[in-house]
Amino acid sequence: MAISDKTIKDLLIDEGGITKAELEELEHEALQKSIPLTRYLISRGRLSQQHLNELVGKFLHVPVFDLRAKPFRQEIIELLPEHIARTSKAAVFEKDLEKNLVRVAMEDPTDIDGLNYLKEYFNAEIEPYLASSEDLQFAYRLYQKKTTEGIEFSISEKIKELNSKLKKGESGILESVPLTQLFDTLMDYAGLLNASDVYFQPEEHEVRIRFRVEGMVRDVLRLDKSINDGLVTRAKTLSGLRIDEHFKPQDGRFRFHSNEIDLDIRVAVMPTFFGEKITLRLLAGAKLFLSFADLGMNQETIAKLQAAIQKPYGMILNTGPTGSGKTTTIYTILSQISTPEVHITTIEDPVEYIIPSASQTQVNLQANITFASGLRALLRHSPDIILIGETRDKETADVIINAALTGHLIVSTLHTNNAAGAIIRLIDFDIPTFLISATLNVVIGQRLVRKICVNCIESYVPPPTIAERIAREFPENKKLKIPDRLYRGKGCSICNKSGYSGRIGVFELLIVDDVMREIINTPNLTLDQIQQAARKQGMESIFEAVWREAERGITSVEEIFRVLRE
Repeated sequence: MAISDKTIKDLLIDEGGITKAELEELEHEALQKSIPLTRYLISRGRLSQQHLNELVGKFLHVPVFDLRAKPFRQEIIELLPEHIARTSKAAVFEKDLEKNLVRVAMEDPTDIDGLNYLKEYFNAEIEPYLASSEDLQFAYRLYQKKTTEGIEFSISEKIKELNSKLKKGESGILESVPLTQLFDTLMDYAGLLNASDVYFQPEEHEVRIRFRVEGMVRDVLRLDKSINDGLVTRAKTLSGLRIDEHFKPQDGRFRFHSNEIDLDIRVAVMPTFFGEKITLRLLAGAKLFLSFADLGMNQETIAKLQAAIQKPYGMILNTGPTGSGKTTTIYTILSQISTPEVHITTIEDPVEYIIPSASQTQVNLQANITFASGLRALLRHSPDIILIGETRDKETADVIINAALTGHLIVSTLHTNNAAGAIIRLIDFDIPTFLISATLNVVIGQRLVRKICVNCIESYVPPPTIAERIAREFPENKKLKIPDRLYRGKGCSICNKSGYSGRIGVFELLIVDDVMREIINTPNLTLDQIQQAARKQGMESIFEAVWREAERGITSVEEIFRVLRE
């Protein structure tokens, strides 16, 4: 940050939005969690990044860079080499030839040495703008376009070499250097594209290489079927699996260094009719846990959730379909409530990220460690907070309810379509409603939606068919007012012509207060009764949350229909 925490504290106090006593208490909490003060204030919903930039910019008398008003352009940003841009924490967004002036977005526009270097480099005057690290990270993605083109060329060359060896009938192809290099280059490519999954999918005559990027699966390559065995062997070797076992599922993991990032890669091998299929889940090994604001929660939701998760016992449940970001959210919750004074233990399948100061155990069916049996064993270790990766069955539900009743705080996930559905799912597990109402603190429902690419965003006048489709597919929102303009991405080279770049979470929050407890104990409880009570409570539905993002130009109406259709 361009100014000290002390100055930021003074600015916040002078502004009147927070008292000195409140700020000192929050600063103490941030220090205990080893989190920078400004980041902690943002995570607690007491400050937004935009507001922080405005405060700092006003104090420094420096304009604030607005990515929507002044977007980065490929040909302009490349005026400054990537290594210099990253070292300087800066990015060029405009060059004025008439004034011999270069406008630069910087994380620290008071960096005199950096400004002098840029002035000498361009032989021009430098006009600095204050930019957030998130804006700069978007700018650096433009550099990756050329890197991506280089990797694609490298993959193409290695495939040509392998095909040549196949045609010549050479032996040892599956252990050859080109095939090993192809596998490693594919991992580099996946890391560069921020893919969450890589699939090696064998078919009758070929193997399809597919990436899941921002929730969408797309084909990357189609290779000769004979190459699949070599790719599978490479994955098994790296993850310590049996390379002579071809008829049983296997699971493992390995670490891969790609593009200056350590990736923890989870490997799942499954025999299929045409050969072994490999699924690789890519996880950032040195992941920095996000704040609730980073996840996409608004300030009102953050305030409610912060209050709910501070309770010393009970249950926090997170719901949503597979791939909706539940794991990231529960890890973020744990990072918020983790302090040196509490003992955190987990049972996960698998352990995805390392939580500082927590004891983490992985489900292992061969050792008879299930969610239920593992939790029973953990209770003998006097934990304060317990993470159960997923509540899948009645046995696990019984154990977590009993743990919550005996003074433990339980964090877990459920596969339901919305927050209200979690209560019905627990009832389906034959959990008495009086126990549910006594232990449940809060239920989070969530989805992940793609964000419109800021490089090619455009507005348009919504046609009448949008209102008609909403009334048809979401009848409870049929009276929704359609704004005069909505937004979409045209598609550009930065977003691979998709019109989207990045994802954001949308949430609904069901708080179990005294009124909700009475509702839960109602005989013959229905899902509609819970939802109606939650709405009276002030809960914003997932549809309302994502529609708000569409009105703001963060996502598109088409993305709403894609994500929320059942």
